[in-house]
Amino acid sequence: MRCLIRVPAPLWRHTRDYLLAVGVERMAYLLARASMWDDPWEGPTVDLLVRQALLVPNEVLSTQTPTAVEIEPGFTREVLRACYETGLSLVDIHTHPFSASGVAFSGHDRANMRTTHAEFRREIPQEPPALAASLVVGRDAVAGAWLDPHTGRLADVAALQLLDCPSVEVPLCRR
Repeated sequence: MRCLIRVPAPLWRHTRDYLLAVGVERMAYLLARASMWDDPWEGPTVDLLVRQALLVPNEVLSTQTPTAVEIEPGFTREVLRACYETGLSLVDIHTHPFSASGVAFSGHDRANMRTTHAEFRREIPQEPPALAASLVVGRDAVAGAWLDPHTGRLADVAALQLLDCPSVEVPLCRR
């Protein structure tokens, strides 16, 4: 199974600019609607269509250094409650501001994702599908991972697609 994350380009630019505006790690949450289908060319696919970005304010960070960031549990609890009540998926993003041309999750990041993604899967109703994923953003690169519900293992996100098309008015039928 593969996972795609699709984000409106203006939302992505605003989120990325916020995250990389300072030389220390920052976080954001993306709330997404998940859908699953069997792509005839690529096989089983999960599509996370991002609807909203929650930029985590510095005031709710219990740790914020160039190499570490932690959010106060109460803030995350409210985000999880919103996911529970609305059936939305959650994509957490943090930065590695020290990474230039490449970026990767640290061993600590991977251990944390295994725990938090599994907890999300257990606690959030799965109808409609609700999944957890993570992105790490460097100056010039992004990496992504998600918990594959079929294998129970972390897998790489197949693609992060920015949705950037002009607005087109579609004529409606009139009586």
